[in-house]
Amino acid sequence: MNNETTYIDRDRELAWDLFEAQPTNPKIEELAYRVLADQPWRTGMVILLADHYSALRRVDDAREKYEEVMGRRDQYFANAAAALRDLELSARNQARALELAILAVEEDPELWFNHMQLGHAMAVCGDFEAGWGLMDDAVAMCGRTMPDMLGTALAAQITRLAEGFAPPERQIPIAQAAMEADPANVWAAEMLGWSYLLQYRFDDAEDLARRLLREDPQNELMQTLLGLTRKFRTIVHENELPPEKVRAAGLIESAWRQQNDLERGLDLESALVALDRVTPDAVRETLREPADPDETANLTRPLRTITRWHDGQAPGTGAVWGLDEPFRFMTAGELNELDAAIDADLAAFPEWPEDEMWDQVMTDDRGAYLAIVAYGRLVRRSRGEEDVVIADSLADWVWDRVAAFGGRDPRPKRPAFVSHV
Repeated sequence: MNNETTYIDRDRELAWDLFEAQPTNPKIEELAYRVLADQPWRTGMVILLADHYSALRRVDDAREKYEEVMGRRDQYFANAAAALRDLELSARNQARALELAILAVEEDPELWFNHMQLGHAMAVCGDFEAGWGLMDDAVAMCGRTMPDMLGTALAAQITRLAEGFAPPERQIPIAQAAMEADPANVWAAEMLGWSYLLQYRFDDAEDLARRLLREDPQNELMQTLLGLTRKFRTIVHENELPPEKVRAAGLIESAWRQQNDLERGLDLESALVALDRVTPDAVRETLREPADPDETANLTRPLRTITRWHDGQAPGTGAVWGLDEPFRFMTAGELNELDAAIDADLAAFPEWPEDEMWDQVMTDDRGAYLAIVAYGRLVRRSRGEEDVVIADSLADWVWDRVAAFGGRDPRPKRPAFVSHV
């Protein structure tokens, strides 16, 4: 019996050692189940399995084990609730994450990180100001209770602010404070660089990106930042665009959002794939075959994406979308013809001023259009009338259709960009 106990203890310790060294090692699962087969009361082994599955991104398996631990209601309950909270946040199950974040604070109200995660969960669920304020409180709590961890707390805050689309004016002071608290914190420096770009501070963004690349030439995030900074500076200088015009157009904010949407699978291409899965036959029958790439060559990227998905719809078929007005997608040929007509006689098209950025996308065939304008917003535009915002972006309009047709809508709530002119 003593030898058997020794073997079990050895397996248990080896499983934890392996996890510390290599969380995805397949031997961990074997060792943990061997221990549990003999000593099923060892909740620590169930937690270890959950953490192992989480590291492997086996989300359903990890969730099952964390919930099993919580069901035991022993000394591991608080740890399991916090771990499951983080798992649900990473899996973007926002509502469940918020429930668990509240529970974690109730279980351990003295831990600053629990308050940080509650603020984060509140923000991703749409309660932005209250959530961001709670993150501030969490950092202050860390400064009082664990001052040696202040740099970590600030880095955690700036990471969550960036993930939650917080405006630059909220991000910049936090990133600067994080760097002051821990100058070696690369993540804080990276977020500061992006914040500089979002405020059109090209020189500051480039200087920071180049410094971090000297320290780590393989830093892909900084390579992207440096490339975008130079790209936007070139656009501004080559076109001799006044800074106020560039800011009013929300050029960088739109690119920032598109990049975030791409990383989260919320971009226009992903929305169109999701729409294909749920498009009713009545709508599908009105969509034309994809446009010839040569015909789309001069179109902007969103318009190329749409016309290479389907080259518009037949005239008069917009009612199939089931909206108040019968807007339909325009063909590549129609878009090119309209652009050429506007260029040839600007005075004949006063609704499309030369000093603005816009892209027509849809028409009601009666003189009104849905167009992409400043900050990537989709608006209804008609001669002699004020623009009406229809969606935050063309991708959002497509996701709205996905949801209306019964598909899954994966978008989190987020604050709208505001102009900083």
